[in-house]
Amino acid sequence: AAASAWRGARPGGAALLHLQRDALRSLAFSSSAPLSLPAFEALRTSAAWAPVLRAKGFLRFAECGSYWLTLQMCGPRLEVTATRHRPGSGSGGGGEAERSSEARSSELVLIGGRRLDEAPVES
Repeated sequence: AAASAWRGARPGGAALLHLQRDALRSLAFSSSAPLSLPAFEALRTSAAWAPVLRAKGFLRFAECGSYWLTLQMCGPRLEVTATRHRPGSGSGGGGEAERSSEARSSELVLIGGRRLDEAPVES
């Protein structure tokens, strides 16, 4: 009974105000050029990153040579995994999609609060 009541519930009153106040935004970033690791770290440790609640990306940094980094962040937990890129093998894992030019680019998705600002990520 409680589950069916929950499915039919529509937010109203205080719940609606809560959703409007705490609305989440997402931002997708893509770059075909290698990123700068010092610039990325400066952004990640700056106040501009504060509204980021979750981040996931496949990143290529100029300073990391033939390594690709998989970044996963949820709250304060940050996990980075390095994978070595082998020439002629896509981004390291195989498959037709990874042989495309998109697979060689950096892709990053950020989820955060309303204050998530696109300007610092694009620069």
